[in-house]
Amino acid sequence: MPLNMPDPPGRIRDKARATLGAVAGDLGVGLRGLRAARGEDLELSTPHQVFVMDPDDAEAGGGLARARPVGWRFLVESGGEVLASAESADQLEGPGSPSFAEGQAVTSTATAVRAAQALPQVAKGGFELRLLRIPAMYLTALWLHASHADLLIPLDPSPIGDEGKVVPPTVFFRKLADLARDMQPLRPQPPPGSDQS
Repeated sequence: MPLNMPDPPGRIRDKARATLGAVAGDLGVGLRGLRAARGEDLELSTPHQVFVMDPDDAEAGGGLARARPVGWRFLVESGGEVLASAESADQLEGPGSPSFAEGQAVTSTATAVRAAQALPQVAKGGFELRLLRIPAMYLTALWLHASHADLLIPLDPSPIGDEGKVVPPTVFFRKLADLARDMQPLRPQPPPGSDQS
């Protein structure tokens, strides 16, 4: 069974497609790949839901159950080549305009998705593609979710290493806890005598 790409709400896909058509070929857009493309040549592919976690959740060993869904992301392709990503926040009042990005984050996502599709576990197990972010730690990972297992693939650059490699959640969160301890001196500390409650 191939890697499962979940179907986002239609309003999110429609808004992303409409906005993509408007920015394609627009010389004012800062993204080289989209600026050079024609709208009719672009397609949204590889939909995946975006989840975030706070460092405190990661440090507490709360695991993936503490990740919160915040939106949807697509890869933008032309002729089979990934040019950019389009990401929309899932809001109660409806989707906002998607933000587009290109560069290393997009390239590493496309590479990791191809690697994930070749994994024997994925071929057998019906994993769903997700994206996990821990912004305060500058960490992004593909999250392959199935009812029986979860796998994580840190994207390049990763502060815990293992870029592009499958990491079990227990190892992933242990490395995050180590990273959080290393970062502790960098966090702002309350002044002496202040109320920390």
